[in-house]
Amino acid sequence: MQLAMKVVRLELFYNHAASQRFLHEIRYLSPFFAEEVEHFCLRLLSLLSLYEFAPALAQAAGKGPDLFVKDEHSHYRLWCQVAVPNDKQLQRACHQSDQVLLMLPEYEQQKYLQAHKQSANLQICGVSADTLNDFAQMLKANMQLSVWRDDDVLQITDGQQLLELAAPPVSSTLH
Repeated sequence: MQLAMKVVRLELFYNHAASQRFLHEIRYLSPFFAEEVEHFCLRLLSLLSLYEFAPALAQAAGKGPDLFVKDEHSHYRLWCQVAVPNDKQLQRACHQSDQVLLMLPEYEQQKYLQAHKQSANLQICGVSADTLNDFAQMLKANMQLSVWRDDDVLQITDGQQLLELAAPPVSSTLH
């Protein structure tokens, strides 16, 4: 199903006691033209799980990553995709970035792992259908989310629902 919203206002409270980060931010996010709800949810969950690394969101769907972290020389430190890339796109990502992260629905993750060999700088994370459905119910044009991060788990709440999401295995050298 396509996302009906043109802009999402996200008020985010992000808490990670281990790194002493307690942040509050308001962001305006624009879904891609004709973006599916599942894809937007994966992009937003990826943003939340990589938040400490200050990822940028792609402005439009295309050949580049959905989220990324670049260094001061515009080199990709992290390239994150939330849909299965074709072989050429994946090869490009692995060559142009220190780390590549695929955040996929679990059913796509299983198919992908069976069909492809994994590159040294590639990490693949699966998000369950239940988590995606629950997060889609949280989507509103004006969202307020609180994220509590423990080392390997994120707890995300909108005040009514609580989700737990495994944090992706990303190198701490991105800081």
